[in-house]
Order: sequence, then structure tokens, then C-alpha cells
Amino acid sequence: MKHLLIGFVVVMVLVSAMNAESAISYKDKECMLYLPCNEGKGGNVNDLSQYGNHGIAVGTVKWGKGKFGSCLEFAEGGEVKCPHIELNERSWTICMWVNPKLAGGAEQCVFSQTQVNATNTSLHFRIYTNGTIRMGFYSNDLDVAGAKAEEWLHIAYWLDLAAKKRRIYLNGVQAAEDAGKAGLPYLGTAGDTMVGSWGATGQKFNGLIDEVQIWHKALTEAEIKQSMEDLTKLAAVQPDDKLTSTWGYVKR
Repeated sequence: MKHLLIGFVVVMVLVSAMNAESAISYKDKECMLYLPCNEGKGGNVNDLSQYGNHGIAVGTVKWGKGKFGSCLEFAEGGEVKCPHIELNERSWTICMWVNPKLAGGAEQCVFSQTQVNATNTSLHFRIYTNGTIRMGFYSNDLDVAGAKAEEWLHIAYWLDLAAKKRRIYLNGVQAAEDAGKAGLPYLGTAGDTMVGSWGATGQKFNGLIDEVQIWHKALTEAEIKQSMEDLTKLAAVQPDDKLTSTWGYVKR
């Protein structure tokens, strides 16, 4: 009886530890979009989140060698269009791997969503050819240097309404922060979710994009580092029943 009690306590401690450090999953309800970009051909870009916000390649979009598997390859001639995803007046994290050419047009967008080009109603996440990275809300922008030509870089654009902060993380490390120069919340309520351009405004991207994610929450730093991984493989090793898995570990 004593041994059973000790075993149960050990199980509960391990379960608590696992829950405290539980990995993010594209199956989570907060994951609104996950494009692993692993199709490798065709014009469809499948969303693995439970919401089915699948993308369609418009214009010239090729497939290249990605950070994990294949990726989207742009040359300022195309974009991927996904349905509108609500980002207004809420916390969120938008992240992806990018590999820019830093050549061509001076202003190139990796992500956008536009209701109208007016303050706080047009998201435009941009990489300039001088390496500057912008988290744009239109006339309310946060910039940081850091992009290098033909090198993979993980960017997480992060907004926390409760903390009254927005940030840019580069390779899992906070690189810039402010409280918004013209109000913190994004207010746009319409517009397609675009990868590789600023919609009708253009500013198309030249380079590679992989592992695009949208989360309806401000990820923790640990979760941002997890978002840098291949989430399809991360999900494959996550147990659905943590208690059963942990009990099996204790018994071994």
C-alpha cells in the first residue's frame, strides 16, 4: 500500500510538471492558422489548424527548400491568400520563418491584413531591403533591425492587451517592445489574411517563408521557442493522455 501511495504521488508530481510546461499544438483552440507549407507543389497551401483557413497561391508562387521540409518561394510576383481571421481588439502572436533576399523593392511584406489603409486598421509586417523588420499597424509601427540576406530568421509578432505591450521576437529572443504609438489594439475587422504581400497595396516579398502560425493569445517566451519547431513533429510526440503516459514512464 505504501509503495502504491508513493507511486501515485510521483505520478501526480510528474503530471503537474508536464502540464506546467505543456507544449503548444496546432490542435489547440487558440491556433487559428498553421501553414507548414509542406505541399511542395500546386497552388493550395493547407491550414492544419482545426479552423481550415486554407490558403490559395495567387500569381507566381513556387516551392523551395524550407526550414522544415518545403516552403513558399516568392520573387515579388505572388502571394498566398487565406480567409479573414479575427485579430481585432485581442491579444495574438503571429510567427513564421523567413529567408529574405533583401533585393528588389525597398518595402516587402511577409504578412498583412487590411480593412482600410488608416491608423490601426491595416496590419503590414514588412522586411525592408536594409534588414529592418516592421510590425506595422499603419501610422503606428514598431521597427527593429535584424534580417540578413539569404539567412533563415524566425520572427514572432506579439501583442498582449492585458500587459499593454507589443513586441517583436527574433529567433525566440525579444528584440523590440512598445505600448503602441497610436493605441495598442489592432482595430481592423475585414480583409483577407495574406502571406507574402500587402494585398492590393502590393509590396510583394522576395524570398522564402515557412511555418506560418497565428495564435489567439500572447505566447510565452517558452511557447515562442516551441513555435520555432516543426509543429507536425512536435504534435507526433505529445501524448493525448498525459496521465497514462506518465504512469507508463514511472513503471519502467
